[in-house]
Amino acid sequence: MYRALLTETGMVGLLLVATACGGSDVEATEVVSRDGLLLTVEDLPTGTQVARFTEPEQLVMNLLLDTPSDLGVPRNIVYDPVECGEQSSYADEARLSLSDVDSTSMMGAYLDDERSYLALVSDVPLDIARVADAHTGSCSTYRMNSRTITTSRLDLPPAIATENAAMLYEVSDPDNPDWANDEVFYGYASVDGYTITVVSMNGVEFESEFTEFFTKAVLKARNR
Repeated sequence: MYRALLTETGMVGLLLVATACGGSDVEATEVVSRDGLLLTVEDLPTGTQVARFTEPEQLVMNLLLDTPSDLGVPRNIVYDPVECGEQSSYADEARLSLSDVDSTSMMGAYLDDERSYLALVSDVPLDIARVADAHTGSCSTYRMNSRTITTSRLDLPPAIATENAAMLYEVSDPDNPDWANDEVFYGYASVDGYTITVVSMNGVEFESEFTEFFTKAVLKARNR
């Protein structure tokens, strides 16, 4: 599974490599309006490391984080209920539709040398309600081979409660007690023609931090 390939450690590695290779430096002639809507070090806690992802492979690999349907991987996946395979694929494909560097700007943030976040601003429209329902509707809990995947919808904070937005928390529980759970936060919003997305593989104990990060990402686009 991609979640096995791109664990939080891998996500952090991509962030640090991008920083080391100058991924955060963008020529002025390449800047488009949405680039200025990404969070920067000035928007985040002191000491946060940030990097811009500008290569097609960087966007695709990062957005494949936690892809339960394993898009493009030749595997025999069994879903229970069966119809949840289609819902899972829809949610994954919707996220991956944002992976074109010509229409999407992406940054990564690394907090306290342990927690990482991805945030993007895209010109590609996303049906926020449909994506959220795919995660939390009739397939809010389903089996995929040896894992049980459960996704819940989180309350939006007052600052963005009226926005077309959704925050989700997904946990994948393995049958084998020696394996660790996979936890992922998603934030999706549609703001004045832009799609704002935040993905984080931090634990549930960092829900408030994720909420604050996502809120900042949405408000930066709203208050531009």
